[in-house]
Amino acid sequence: MKCLLIILLLVQTTAFAQRKLKYDIIKESGDTVFYTSEERLFISAGDTYGSGRDKRSTVGDYLKSTILKYTTGFALEFAIQTGRSNSFSIYKGQVAKLIMGDGSAISLTSRADYNSKKSSMGYGCWLFAFYTLPANAIETIKNGTIAEIRIESSMGSFDYPLKEKGRTIIAEQLKKF
Repeated sequence: MKCLLIILLLVQTTAFAQRKLKYDIIKESGDTVFYTSEERLFISAGDTYGSGRDKRSTVGDYLKSTILKYTTGFALEFAIQTGRSNSFSIYKGQVAKLIMGDGSAISLTSRADYNSKKSSMGYGCWLFAFYTLPANAIETIKNGTIAEIRIESSMGSFDYPLKEKGRTIIAEQLKKF
């Protein structure tokens, strides 16, 4: 009997641990925002140039995602880093396209204007951008796989082909709610 009780407690604890979300309270409104942990979708190593003592490396590119749940709906946050030294912006209304495995595309619009920041070491830039997630997009993402993500910016589009491991990460993040 004791053994069964211990097993049931472990199963219950494990089930809740998989759905654990973080939260913040917005001071102005008092609303609670729930969000998932940040997950890496894409990474590309930086370049190496020069030789000998003058050998240098640049920062690689990456794309990470987080899902946020507000009282008004869901948002998808992308954390973007680029090894390029050019600053870039994503403006309100610019589109992030999630190209699904079956060839269809989901277009998400940017919620505001976002400007990149240069890294403290002077290598590359990074930016956080938020996109509105409508209900029909959520269902499509949960039931499919994402093959590629294309994000419009002031420098043109950033294309992120996803490896097999990264194709279901956003769907898994959505299923936590």
